[in-house]
Amino acid sequence: MDALTGLPCRKEAFAQLELAVNVVRAAGKRMVVALVDLDKFYRLNETKGTEFGNHVLLMMGQRLAEARKAATTVSRVGGNRFMVAMPVEHDECQSMQAVEAIKNAIERPIEIDGGELYLTSSIGATLYPKDGRTSEQLICRAESALYQSKEQGGNRARFYNLEDTNKLNRRIAIEAALRPALYLQQFHLSYQPIYRMEDGKLKGFEALLRWQHPELGDISPTEFIPIAEHSGLIVPIGEWVLRESCKTLANMSKYGLNSLNMSINISSLQLQDSTFSQTVLHVLKEYELAPSSFELEITESGMLHTSTTAISTLSRLRAAGVRIILDDFGTGFSSLTNLNQLPIHCLKIDKSFIRNIDLQSADRIIVEGIINLVHKLGLEVIAKGVEYKEQYELLGEWGCNYVQGFLLGKPQEPDVLDISMIRRSEYTAKKMTKGEL
Repeated sequence: MDALTGLPCRKEAFAQLELAVNVVRAAGKRMVVALVDLDKFYRLNETKGTEFGNHVLLMMGQRLAEARKAATTVSRVGGNRFMVAMPVEHDECQSMQAVEAIKNAIERPIEIDGGELYLTSSIGATLYPKDGRTSEQLICRAESALYQSKEQGGNRARFYNLEDTNKLNRRIAIEAALRPALYLQQFHLSYQPIYRMEDGKLKGFEALLRWQHPELGDISPTEFIPIAEHSGLIVPIGEWVLRESCKTLANMSKYGLNSLNMSINISSLQLQDSTFSQTVLHVLKEYELAPSSFELEITESGMLHTSTTAISTLSRLRAAGVRIILDDFGTGFSSLTNLNQLPIHCLKIDKSFIRNIDLQSADRIIVEGIINLVHKLGLEVIAKGVEYKEQYELLGEWGCNYVQGFLLGKPQEPDVLDISMIRRSEYTAKKMTKGEL
């Protein structure tokens, strides 16, 4: 038994669950198995002390036992994790109601010093025999459901489904494949041109990271970048992107392309490294590139605003001449109220807003308003995802500084960089700027 709560501990709980599975199998019934995790419980220990934390754990165990008197087993299977198993009827609603009752029991207020303290919980639940026919299967799949609940921010209950397991298995495979990917040279960069709207001339390129895995195939950056950030691998990958893009920019002169900018996307985790600014400036010097020819694209995040290291790093790079661009504006954490807090030169409007500006839509009003306001703040604007002439013309009317999109150029590999295509696109941009197309 668990010495603190008096409930069955992990080993005994699993044995009781195996017995419970045999009982409901013989009776032809169904059973819910739920793993209950107290969200951010470490904060309670930090602020109120471990003695009070132990008191809360004891209370939670008692509440769970009282909430489901019909429960086959209530046990403590980890530091702040409990397992509840209970038979349910064949009515689907009863399974959800049972889990809801567990969550409500955990989250009732806790009296402390004349006030009330509230905790939240994340729950992963499975249903016998739908999700598994053995105790091991039920526990493993409840763990998977709990993981998904935590990944979505916690404070929620999820029932297991096969799609989540497939996603988790793919995530594990991608994380394992990420580690040797640099050594095996599986990454490569594509380069998409960016044009000035003032005269239609080529401004530069954005370097886009691509990953071709021999077994998993093409893996999208939106899928593998968050995994790389979570594992810390984004730092060496980011340095590789920095060096490769600098090398490509330095080689552009052989095509007669001079005075261009190169943009790369960086993670907020890279900015946590106090040596990051030194690394960037060292690599630029190594390839004999002016800092003003290089641009770092950042995506606004909660970490960016709460980290003094990140803001200091960006400020040092800006002071050295490197241009800073706020990418994907209009999505995630991005906010007009935060623009004056970041040391940026330019703002890039997300393509989801550009998509419908040639129609009578709210996006049309929003994009025009953003451009006008951002210019008043002394910043430049890039519109990405421009695919139609009508979008280009509207952006020109509104004074957008730069455009990027399939209308003028798709991402290209450096070894097949079609300079004639870029020149044709530049010619087309000039014509549209002058209203001749």
